[in-house]
Amino acid sequence: MDEDYTLLPRSADMPHNADLCLRLDNDCMEPFIKAGALVWIDGHDAPEETQPGLFYYRGRVLCRQWCEDSTGTLHLLCANPGREDENLSLTGADKAACLCLGRVILDRKLPMPVYY
Repeated sequence: MDEDYTLLPRSADMPHNADLCLRLDNDCMEPFIKAGALVWIDGHDAPEETQPGLFYYRGRVLCRQWCEDSTGTLHLLCANPGREDENLSLTGADKAACLCLGRVILDRKLPMPVYY
């Protein structure tokens, strides 16, 4: 969470429940969210399982789909199967160190990644 940000005045095209937005700098969420796109975040609402959220983990802000398996492992997943190497599986202290910053506001639900 650095200081490189710009405050935007609220406008009619912003979702009413948006608390912040950011520009994605990679293609981890393609084809649903393109690299370079602005995503709106509802910081008061956690994403449903398998839906995208914004997560802070070890100094990085990540836009990922998430799920938790039967062992309690938290999986942060890229929608783009070509970026499967960017997925994270967190347990114990690593899981506790992961902070959900909110839900990505989309007009539809995303399917679970096909490779998971």
